[in-house]
Amino acid sequence: MKLKKLLVILPILALMCACGNKNVLRENLKDYPYDKYLSKVASADTKKEAKEAALTEIKNIFATLPADRQSQARRDNILSLAKIAKIWKVKQDDKKRYYAMAILERKPAMEALQPYYTGYDAKIQSLTGKLNEEPDKFVRIKYALQMEELLKDRNPLDEEYKILSYDATPYNEELLYNARAAYNRAFYEVKISSKITGDDQETIKTPIIESLNTLGFQVGENLPNADIELVMKVYVDKYESKTTQGLNWCTSTATVNLKDLATGGIFATYSKTEREGSIRKETAQLRSLVAAGQDAALAVKQKVLDYLERK
Repeated sequence: MKLKKLLVILPILALMCACGNKNVLRENLKDYPYDKYLSKVASADTKKEAKEAALTEIKNIFATLPADRQSQARRDNILSLAKIAKIWKVKQDDKKRYYAMAILERKPAMEALQPYYTGYDAKIQSLTGKLNEEPDKFVRIKYALQMEELLKDRNPLDEEYKILSYDATPYNEELLYNARAAYNRAFYEVKISSKITGDDQETIKTPIIESLNTLGFQVGENLPNADIELVMKVYVDKYESKTTQGLNWCTSTATVNLKDLATGGIFATYSKTEREGSIRKETAQLRSLVAAGQDAALAVKQKVLDYLERK
């Protein structure tokens, strides 16, 4: 409830600041309430300019979203439903100023967006069925990765629908819930056992484990019945600069082997060294470990996904 109230109050305040005519504004909002209409007000010296400015304002509602040719054509189609609802004039400093209120009715705009979902949602529903029925967990991962791409491609539609919707409820919410539940189950059924040793390994271990957890994998040290083993060693080398007095260097190296425990074969290796300098030895060490950990996290995550996709 608080969020909805805030969504209503903010545009009201903005419009009040824009036109300075509270009585007119209140009457306009009675006729075009915010839960049913998106509205923008603009002013100019002439009626024509005020109308054009108001329509430009409402056509900017998607301006914060990235656009390509396809999405821009879709948004132009939706925004063609916008119209001028009211024009009025206000006397300011012995001059007449014209105001225009442009509106976009939410329901027709959302209905105009819905046909664009058809192709995506049919494929998502089909993949959800396959994820729920497939007995092989590695085949399920392949389906899940396809699902991820579909959801990613669908996301621009969701962002547009969220703007048009009063309460930001996603389109076809039940389908999305079922799809994401099946996606999450697929990743959760794959277990990764980690063995991380060496100097100050916690700093590097944390981002790697977190990156795999974000996908939904079960990750833990010496995890029983695991599918993949992650073996990593961390080496830290600290030394003083030979050319700059007071400067301390630290290099941190992470070496990784990823093994398929069912076959016993190592399917990926990785090694990366990061060097950082600082006046303080502890700072140089921390910076180099953090940098090495971030690089390793991205690399390990991608290597695991690549292997499971081709497995």
